[in-house]
Amino acid sequence: MSWPYRFVDLSKEEVQVRRQTLDRYGSYAQYSALTPIIIALLFRLGAYLSQRWQSGASYSAVPGSPELKTKRQSWSHSWDATIKKWKWWLADDVYFMGQHWGQKDQWVFGLAWASWLLVLSVLETGDDYLHLTKRFGIIAVSQIPFQYLLALKSFSPIAKAFRTSHEELNKWHRVLSRVTLSLLVLHAVFYLNFFVAKGIVQKRLFAPVVFAGVVAFATMNMMTSTAAATVRRYSYRVFFITHLIGAFAIPVLVFFHAKSARLFMVKAIIVFLIDLTVRRLRTVMALSKVETIPGTNLIKISASIPQHKINAFHTRPGSHIYLSVPAAARPGAGPTSPDAMLFEFLFNPFTVASVDEDNGSLTLVARQLDGPLTRHLGRFANAGTGIEDGKVPLCIEGPYGAASLHFDKLTGSSVDRFLLVAGGVGATFTVPIYHAILQDNPSAKVELVWSIRGASDTAWATAAEKSISKSIIDDPNVRVFLTGDALDSDSTGPMAGLPSETNAEGEMEMSSLQRDRRRNRLTSESSRKRPDLRKIVDEFFRQGAEERVAVLVCGPAEMGREVRKYVGAWVMRGRDVVWHNEAFGW
Repeated sequence: MSWPYRFVDLSKEEVQVRRQTLDRYGSYAQYSALTPIIIALLFRLGAYLSQRWQSGASYSAVPGSPELKTKRQSWSHSWDATIKKWKWWLADDVYFMGQHWGQKDQWVFGLAWASWLLVLSVLETGDDYLHLTKRFGIIAVSQIPFQYLLALKSFSPIAKAFRTSHEELNKWHRVLSRVTLSLLVLHAVFYLNFFVAKGIVQKRLFAPVVFAGVVAFATMNMMTSTAAATVRRYSYRVFFITHLIGAFAIPVLVFFHAKSARLFMVKAIIVFLIDLTVRRLRTVMALSKVETIPGTNLIKISASIPQHKINAFHTRPGSHIYLSVPAAARPGAGPTSPDAMLFEFLFNPFTVASVDEDNGSLTLVARQLDGPLTRHLGRFANAGTGIEDGKVPLCIEGPYGAASLHFDKLTGSSVDRFLLVAGGVGATFTVPIYHAILQDNPSAKVELVWSIRGASDTAWATAAEKSISKSIIDDPNVRVFLTGDALDSDSTGPMAGLPSETNAEGEMEMSSLQRDRRRNRLTSESSRKRPDLRKIVDEFFRQGAEERVAVLVCGPAEMGREVRKYVGAWVMRGRDVVWHNEAFGW
């Protein structure tokens, strides 16, 4: 089959018809992006009506009862179990040549959406090469407002429609950005081919209107490149600054590049500015006490915030905030010095370890590494002084978090047993949820597994338990695994507080903890080995075959992958599982 497109000369009337067709398909592409939102809202409405209809006739059956066994053997339960298996499979990670390539659902739905946009790109283009070239461009820019919507943190109507948080939506922001960029690559390549064929490359490429598009295209490529995991691990600041500048620049550049795209760009910049404004209004200045935890490289931050904000955090255990340093607490010779200006682009996520309603304060715990923010906080902690009464002003924005958003569902009758797994300071996520579950239901079946580097790493958890009669270390439902004695380490810098057997990557053997009451401190058992996560998960699931369970993980990426692998084996056997892996990837 020969190539169907060619360069055609059109009359003014035909050019106008082409323009109208381009605008129409741009609208089709943008409005079709509303389809998932409409489906989600209809699904929620159907679920609500079904729940209301069944509420009067059903009751909460006891796990293992004949009622549940009969239900499990019904065709409706079989269909429901099949759907849950597919949902679990779609959420699995994809690895290729040792690299992480997102999740299966991103590939499945991303390719489906890309195919739909490609269909819209070719329909009614005839044999007009320029029509096809322009269509790629307008279909791509029609998606940019939704890219901005998917990136929102505070003001996200899509998050409300799907009843989720910005962390969950961010992966779809990345998918849509790659689909959009692919269409723009086709737009640029086809136009460049046209310029070469007509011999007008230099004349057209550097014309102001075209050059604005070239710069916008280069900016989007730079944003995508710096979003790569390798770059983000090397310097998150490069990624963040590039995205912030690009988010402002692209709508302006495309606005001058193509008149037909102006409405799309106005929508995008309005969404972006609204989000910045809402985030600014939600941010509070908190006078904070910053201190080190002896024997570790952990920093403890006690931040005093207004009472109305405290209430919001109290109802959302396991939430996190974004912390930044205001001008008054920055280093450097002045607010415009390079050292001070760097902090304009630093907004680090911290999990809220505890909430004290009596004195109106939040407790945050962070490990001091080589990043500028934790290093700067470490200076305040080591100095033991602040700006006002020994306290440091810090900016706090939140609460955020998908798990905390649905905590009321976790504690409802829909979940029978909980397994919480944490690694290191990941316990700042699991410990508050553990306490909140027991506070809501003291008879709840909940287990907490916590792997730590050193005995002193538990100090923040025990210090935050003023209103709790029993320490978490003495709780029989809590198992703590020790990685070594951090008190024996004399090292400094990012590896400070780690045991002497720790290698450069922070890897070490693990052993379980018990409390030695004679010496009143934590000691390790004689056996030194990693906690057997497979055994822990299998024992947990065998305790109740009919129970619906929730597994929540926060720790190193390898820990999350390992636990998910073992939990997945039970999901494929038909077990009903609520799964959440708390991670800060962006």
